[in-house]
Amino acid sequence: MDKEPTEINSLTSKSGVTSWSDYKVDPRYFLLLFLALFFTAGQIYLGFFQTLDTMIVSVTCTTVTELVLVRLLYKKWKFPLSAVISGLGISLLLSSNALWPYALAAFLAMFFKFFIRFQGGHVFNPNNLALVIVLFFLPEFAVSTPKQWTNGLGVMVAILILGLFVSYLANRHDTALSFLFGFFIFGLIRHFFFEEPLWIAIGPIMGASLQLFSFYMITDPKTTPQSRKARIIFAIMVALIDAIFRNFSITNSQFYASFIISLLFTIPYRYYTKQKLTMRT
Repeated sequence: MDKEPTEINSLTSKSGVTSWSDYKVDPRYFLLLFLALFFTAGQIYLGFFQTLDTMIVSVTCTTVTELVLVRLLYKKWKFPLSAVISGLGISLLLSSNALWPYALAAFLAMFFKFFIRFQGGHVFNPNNLALVIVLFFLPEFAVSTPKQWTNGLGVMVAILILGLFVSYLANRHDTALSFLFGFFIFGLIRHFFFEEPLWIAIGPIMGASLQLFSFYMITDPKTTPQSRKARIIFAIMVALIDAIFRNFSITNSQFYASFIISLLFTIPYRYYTKQKLTMRT
């Protein structure tokens, strides 16, 4: 079992994992505000499928699970800020006519957060891994529905500005922009070389689902590399795998792409980074 995140700050420079204490201002508070505004706008203006009870169930399950796990593993009580953020994210990205898929995804996300780790950080974004499992194994009960997220220009610009601001505070704007740039370029390739209609190829950039993935999920500081160059490579690789999956009409492609690249990239990168820094010292 890894040490608790607050106890590994001295190791972050050697493991390639960012700690929340590395920031002068914790970006999670701004991310929480971003997601809360996102959810509110969706309820009032955008007609999101998700209702208030799905948010309550998701946030309750993530916070209670984290509180219990922190108490059992580290013998302390700690305000579950990250769990609240995770719950909001799940309630926005998952769609189901039942409440239990939200509860299941919320529990799995918190379980993975504490038990699938390497050198003090997540191997996968916990929310992404939870969504992958629920969407892949329970497609008859839960989906991610990007069509409901299509925005007008004004809403899209507002989300982009807020998303860029939050990702900038987390020093991960390069990751979000690289993914969106890669998505656009690979979308053009799909259009010109594989006869994909242009709007289908690049249209998802106008949707809040892909924007939320870009600014909230793929930019997770606990999962993405510390190096800017590595983050850009990571994001472009996710965009590439996503484009390949979309070309074969595979749904939920961005979640599967993030899972695959994290599986192939995260552990080797951290091992290489630690070995390189150890050799220097």
